[in-house]
Amino acid sequence: MRFKSLILLTIILLPVFPAAEGSHFPAGSPVWQDLASGLAFARWPVQSASGEILDTITLLRIKPEQWTFKVFYSSIPKTLQEWQQVSKAPIVVNGGFFQENFRPAGRILVNGASIGPLRNRSMKGMFLAEPKKGFEHSPKARLIDLKEENAEETIAQYEQGIQSFPVLLDPKGQVRVNSSSFQANRTVIAQDQQGNIILLVTEKPYFTLYNLGHYIKKMPIGLTFALNLDGGYRAQLSVLLKNFKYIQAGQGETQEAARLFFPEGAIKLPAIIGISPRGGSS
Repeated sequence: MRFKSLILLTIILLPVFPAAEGSHFPAGSPVWQDLASGLAFARWPVQSASGEILDTITLLRIKPEQWTFKVFYSSIPKTLQEWQQVSKAPIVVNGGFFQENFRPAGRILVNGASIGPLRNRSMKGMFLAEPKKGFEHSPKARLIDLKEENAEETIAQYEQGIQSFPVLLDPKGQVRVNSSSFQANRTVIAQDQQGNIILLVTEKPYFTLYNLGHYIKKMPIGLTFALNLDGGYRAQLSVLLKNFKYIQAGQGETQEAARLFFPEGAIKLPAIIGISPRGGSS
């Protein structure tokens, strides 16, 4: 990875909200709305001490036994809407980091083919899905810590995957990200105690990664692992079902370096995760 290239595409130049340490929890747990079998949706308000809504975290809870995950990549980037048409997936979410030539900054797996650097020490975790033939006993989707001794053996079992960083929350309950002042929209892929995959997307450029890690650690959703995917204008999620529609694209109110590449239109992505029901109906 060319580190300068990665930084160019991920830095938010100016913070736009007060420091996130002032956020407080609303009472209770997220109110989940069942969208389909094995799929639930919630919006969690992030409040100040006075009750002001500082941000909203969108949550998708997905049962891997009922939904498939597939990574799509092209060196010619596409808008999220274009990716949704290409993938034919009712749910699409942005992938991980990339360089200015739109090559992945970390390794991705697309139908078993490895793309991008095999090893990049900046990458800390990996989302994996769809076990290969012979490994049907493995979880259908999972997150792993790349520091694990058997990480490479685990990766070899899967057809689909995306490496990224930082690990916001590891299985020991540690937030593995340094403090910073950069606030942005965020996309996080996580796993809960039941093995569900949880997508978290913030609707405003409020959180730093450090503060988001500490915030989701306290959220009453039983997370056991959480990995940052990307942020800023590239934090994008689209859910298009028969009776439900939700589209979120990062709308950072600051000037961002990614706009240098797409100054007059929607930010395009070289990689996404497409999520579809097993059996094809939604």
